[in-house]
Amino acid sequence: MLVDSNMMSLTMIKCLLSERYSVYALPSAYKLFEFLKHVIPDIILLDIDMPDMNGYEIITILKADKQYADIPVIFITAKNSESDEYEGLKLGAVDYITKPFTPALLQKRIENHLFIRMEKKIE
Repeated sequence: MLVDSNMMSLTMIKCLLSERYSVYALPSAYKLFEFLKHVIPDIILLDIDMPDMNGYEIITILKADKQYADIPVIFITAKNSESDEYEGLKLGAVDYITKPFTPALLQKRIENHLFIRMEKKIE
């Protein structure tokens, strides 16, 4: 799942990843939580700056719910300070990627985190 209120980013990242993955692109926290009632994703790509609920608030809710706590979350954001990155990782994100990003590196990081998730499911 990809959650970003910026439609240009949402479309670009979805197009980039759709060649390899089924991507659900969602424009808000509200849409994410509605969708989670029906589909549990293998990974969530999450922006921080969104109007109704920011990414930090979203990940806090996800990690507090045992049904969603094990879903890896990767922040993809324009917030590029060390304190922002530290906060995201402290709240439970498995990775933090700043925009603009290199498409090949984004794809490789997602691939690595999905591999780790699948290995944990097998154990």
